Parts: sequence; structure tokens; C-alpha cells
Amino acid sequence: LKLSQPLFGPLLTLSPCTSLLGEATARHLKGAMASSKAALTSSTLPPVADDITSTSAEESTSGSEEETSGLRRRTKLSTPASPQKVPAALTSQGSQGSWAARAKTLSAMLCLWAFAPLLALAALVAWLRQKVFGGCFEKGSSAEKRQLNILVTGGKMSKASAVARACGRDGHKVFTAEIMPYQFCHTRFCGYVTKHYVLPRPTVQPKEWEATIMSIVKEQNIDLIIPCTAPIESSAYAHLREKLPANVRVFAFDGATSDELDNKYTFNQVLVKAGLPCPETAAMECLQDALDFFKDRESKPDDGKKFIVKPAVYDPKARTEILFLPIDDKERQNEYLKSRNATKDVPYVIQEVLQEPEYGCYAIFNKGQLTGFEFFESAASCLVYRQLRKQYDQVLDLTAGLGKAMNLTGQLTLDLMHTADGKLVPIECNPRIHSAVCTLEGHRNMGSMFADPDFKPRDKADIVTSKPDTYRYWIMDQVFLMAGFWKPKNCFKLSIPQMLSGGDAILCGDDPMPFLAMYLLQIPSLLALELISGTEWLKIDFCIGKIVKEGGD
Repeated sequence: LKLSQPLFGPLLTLSPCTSLLGEATARHLKGAMASSKAALTSSTLPPVADDITSTSAEESTSGSEEETSGLRRRTKLSTPASPQKVPAALTSQGSQGSWAARAKTLSAMLCLWAFAPLLALAALVAWLRQKVFGGCFEKGSSAEKRQLNILVTGGKMSKASAVARACGRDGHKVFTAEIMPYQFCHTRFCGYVTKHYVLPRPTVQPKEWEATIMSIVKEQNIDLIIPCTAPIESSAYAHLREKLPANVRVFAFDGATSDELDNKYTFNQVLVKAGLPCPETAAMECLQDALDFFKDRESKPDDGKKFIVKPAVYDPKARTEILFLPIDDKERQNEYLKSRNATKDVPYVIQEVLQEPEYGCYAIFNKGQLTGFEFFESAASCLVYRQLRKQYDQVLDLTAGLGKAMNLTGQLTLDLMHTADGKLVPIECNPRIHSAVCTLEGHRNMGSMFADPDFKPRDKADIVTSKPDTYRYWIMDQVFLMAGFWKPKNCFKLSIPQMLSGGDAILCGDDPMPFLAMYLLQIPSLLALELISGTEWLKIDFCIGKIVKEGGD
């Protein structure tokens, strides 16, 4: 039996009776698709494009792109105005913009609720199948040594509910937390969660956030904190361990290691020192660094390489335009380099341009040993995951070598692309959990991987990996793609047959409530706020449980 039950097809083929139910479900899906499309006006929905492309960002969404002589410009969308009371007399243009956004938001809410019967049916069938046949997960033994009190943060994320279930299934006591406005996040409805907390934002109220975390640690005698937060918050947790009691662990790299891995140049140097393959990369902390780099290359034979200049540390707002260098127009090149405004406080890197396809790998370490691993095809907005066998062993060995070289304890994600000669190399590292953890859910060692400080795989079979046929996606993401709420760009759009062969990433027979809460409460509660404000949004990311806007985190 699969680790989490698919929504259609395989989920409903246990008997001739349930097979008929599967056919009826598929017909309901197609009918609802047609109804949704008919109900939504062309003014609120962009047309669906056929192309699917990849970039090197994990969880970001950009505006439209246009190519001009080596320059890929991402045109900025207008920044939404802050919520305010609407005057009685509005200009026609302003009124149309505000109400168009509200119409789109209302359409999204109605689409979600229209699928409520189908979602409830899928949850019920998954729950009954688990009760009758079992097999949703393999129970681990990490709590037999000692039951821990574990705080899982980032409750709006799908990965948070996966981690909470993994630890709870082993017998640990699990608490969850998330910032506002995600007080109705799906993870708080997980059957393995004892209590949920609402936190201040660490980037806005760092002192209040720290005080709240300390209060939870004291109140619940927390032994372990597992951050599943957004990239912009992850650094705060990496540095938190310095202020916690000595007996409280944070399952993340320490602050110095996290900063070293997060910076694209220092990460590149780690690979160089470890003798691991990597793209040519140079630091840029001022204009002169870039001028010297390209001047030095001019003195050498032309190897045909092109380079891009990008922020050394994750910054979604800085990806406004990318120029492939060098170009013949040196004046334009120098103006472009100058416009980056690189400093020691805001460093950039000059990195070799690599070739698609883009891959990703998620890895977990304990005391330098690789304890968990997934390798997958990636995209800028990736909401479909399955194990990629091509070059799997090569990337596993590379990742294990990195963990051993740095004696790592924690989790990271590598973005990988190909050099001109076909070599697969890591281009950057994100020192935090990845949504691909959903494919590992159900493995007998998953709880130990997070909770047991002494867990070390005896052999490769003990490393937490997915089964080759595991196929995970978010059902309502595919529904909204088909309905045309946003273009299928930098993402994976599945056909109905493909959806029938996989399953929803959140749906688990032993814990179906988070699945329903994500689609019918968490996302609608966020859309309700957008309905009031009338602000524009780009898409709904059902994986990380948020409404994506231009320039967001």
C-alpha cells in the first residue's frame, strides 16, 4: 500500500464497488472543471499557457518575462496599495482594479468550496481504508528510548504537518506554531498535535518572537524545535540555539554554518575545498570586483562561458533583470554591473550560466552522516514531487560527501543544473527543510531522522528515502491550473491520467483533517482578507499555504 492514499484511481480500486466510485469521482472532477471555467469571467482569469519552464528558485513566483538580446527582464507588476477605506467617489479606473481583484478572490473561494464534497469524500475513503487495511505508515521506535516534547514551527506549510505526523506517529508529544495571519493553519488540526501557538513575526518583532518561543519552551518543557518556516525566517531559528537552555535542541544548522551555506559564494568555496563539483563562481562586493573578474577572463582564451550576476543571499525582490555576461557593449555591461549596487553588506556573486533541466535534492544529516534523501525534478513553483532515478546515486554520493566534509547536523536543499559538458553541479544551497519531505512520509525511520540525536543509518537501506512509485501533488493546485487562475509557467501541470496515478501530498488516512483544513479553511481564511482589501495577487501556493504576491518572500 502507498504511504499516503491517492485521491483517485488507486485509492478507489479496492473492489468493483469502489472502482465505480473512482469513475464517478473522475466524472465529478471533469464536470466541476467545466462548471468552474464557465462561472469565471475572462476578465478575472489569465489564459492557460502550454509551456512549462524552470528556473533556479524554490518557492518564488515572478512577473512576466521578455527576452531581448541576452537580457531576461522580469517586468515588475504594480505594488498593491495598502488596505484602506474606499471613498464614496472613486475614479472609474481605480474602482475597476479593486473590484476585479475582489472578483478573482471570490471566484477562488467559490471554486474551493465547490470541491468540498469531493475533498470530503476523498478524506473519508482514505480514513476508511486506513482503518480497514492499515498500511499508511510504518511506526518508528524513536520514542521508545525517550518521549520528547517537540515544537514544530511554520504551521502553514505542508512540510510542517508532515514533520508533525512523523514525530507523533513515533509517540512523541508534538506542539505547533505559526505567525499571523495564519492562525487557522491546517497543521493545528493534525491529530498528532497537542496544542497550537500563534507567534509574532521574527523579522518584525524579534524580541517579542524570542520571548514567545522562550515562554513555550518553558511552559511545555520543549526538548526539540524543528523549524519548517519560510526562507526569510529560517535564519532566526539558526541563531536561536545560542539563547536556548542547553537541553533544548534546534534541528537546524548553527548560525555560522547556516550563513555559510546560504551565501552562494561561501557555499561554492565549501564545495571547492571538499573537492566536489561546482560551477565557476566569484564574489562581488563592489563594482571593482566585477570589473577585475571580466578583465582577467579577457586575458585568457575564450572558453565560451557566460555568467550571471545575482544576490549572494536569497532575495526575491532583487531578481528584476538578468543579463548574460560578457556582452560586446562594454559600456552597457559596466552600467549593468554598477546598477547591482553590490557592497559587503549586500554581496552578489558572478556565477557560470548552467543549462536546464533543473533538479533539486533534499538532504538530512546527523553528525556528518546522511540520514534522509530525496532527488527530484524542480521548478520555480514546484508542487509535484516524485523520485528522479536519473543521476540519483551520483547526487546522493555528492550530498553525503558535503555532509561528511562539514560534519553537518540539520537539513538542506541543493539546486542543481548542468554545465556545458553535461556535468550536474549544485548552484546554490538553501539550509532549511524542503517540501519534498512529503515523499518521505511513512518511512519507518522518519521520526528517528528528526527526533533521535543518535540516529545513524547502518546501511543505505536505513537512509530515509521515498519509494520509486511515490507521486505527490496538491489536488487543488492542479484544479486551479486547469481553471485558468494563473498560467502554468515555471510549474508542472498534470493531466487527469497523471493525477490518477498519484496522490495528494497532505492526505493521510490516519490524519485526514489537515487535508480538509488546508483547502477549506486555511486558504479561504487568507482569501477572505484579500476580499476585504481588494489587493491583487499572483497565485495560491497550496504547498506552502499562502497567497503569493509580487515581491513576497
